[in-house]
Amino acid sequence: MLQLKFSNEKKVLVSEARKKSPRQVVLDGIHNQVELLKNPGFTVERVRYRKETEDGNTRQCINRQPQPWFWKSAKDGNLLLEIRYGRTVVELQGQGMANTVIAGKTNADAIKVLEQIATAVKAGELDEPLEAARIKAKHRRGKVE
Repeated sequence: MLQLKFSNEKKVLVSEARKKSPRQVVLDGIHNQVELLKNPGFTVERVRYRKETEDGNTRQCINRQPQPWFWKSAKDGNLLLEIRYGRTVVELQGQGMANTVIAGKTNADAIKVLEQIATAVKAGELDEPLEAARIKAKHRRGKVE
């Protein structure tokens, strides 16, 4: 008989290999927010599919501004921001706690805060809240694991 070694590992599907990690999703979002703070006219290319009666689906590329994660406080004029995984707020301090970050008075202050958060994401310090936000976003779309 042949001397073979066996493994339980399955082949990775192409659809799984293309998926971004939660870290990469948030880092891309932070990059978009930094660009939006630097240039209010910043747009991102999005792909939309339309159902056509004759040809099936057609692919259409459109440019849209990213949804801002920041806003001005009505009380003191500070910029406030939330870190998001798609449309889901990442609960940085835990569920039920305040997750809005005070970013300062100017756009430059907000950019510094976003860069600090990006460094923490790259270092893996926020992996647990990012995974919780990924699961929450998946539940919202009805794709329960």
